[in-house]
Amino acid sequence: MFDVGLVAKTLIILLLGVISPGPDFFMVLRNSLSSGRKAGLISAAGIGTGCFISFSILICGLKFLFTYKIVKIALSLICGSYLIYLGIMSIKSKSHHERVNYETAPSEPMLVYYRNGFFTNVFNPKLYTISGAILTFTEQQHPSIITNAGIVVGNAIMVFCWFASVALILSHPTIQISYFKREQLINRILGFILIVVGARVLFG
Repeated sequence: MFDVGLVAKTLIILLLGVISPGPDFFMVLRNSLSSGRKAGLISAAGIGTGCFISFSILICGLKFLFTYKIVKIALSLICGSYLIYLGIMSIKSKSHHERVNYETAPSEPMLVYYRNGFFTNVFNPKLYTISGAILTFTEQQHPSIITNAGIVVGNAIMVFCWFASVALILSHPTIQISYFKREQLINRILGFILIVVGARVLFG
């Protein structure tokens, strides 16, 4: 049975992690500023593809591990505590944005930007730590295979749409400056939500 509610809740929580600036964000932003919006959009497509593969691996791994009750309890404790820790750190964090270099880079084939996006996502530790912790909450609800498939596909589409938006909108210097002026407020809101989700995972 396809659980629309669980898919929607999981994707909303995952989106909060995605919009938090990380390696993917700055890579797309830099490519957009240095080589144009098309390069940013191609990078976003690479990130979306990488996310599809990495999430498939994550969910399959968690599904297997959750067949062992002791592992399930241990993962819930570790991941719940980790999310709460991230939430506290997010609330306490200060703006750390470093201005992107606006110098024009040499023109590269579009495949290069796609590859950059793909590997930046697949080898991004943040993806496996935060997303793995959030998916632990999802797996506690014992989702069906089709529900997990919906999460994987939905997340890949959501990630692409977000980073495509970054390429289209935040490549404008004025908007970029305005965004990072509010970075602390955004971090505090995300931090509070991560703490709530972490508590839910702990007490499953």
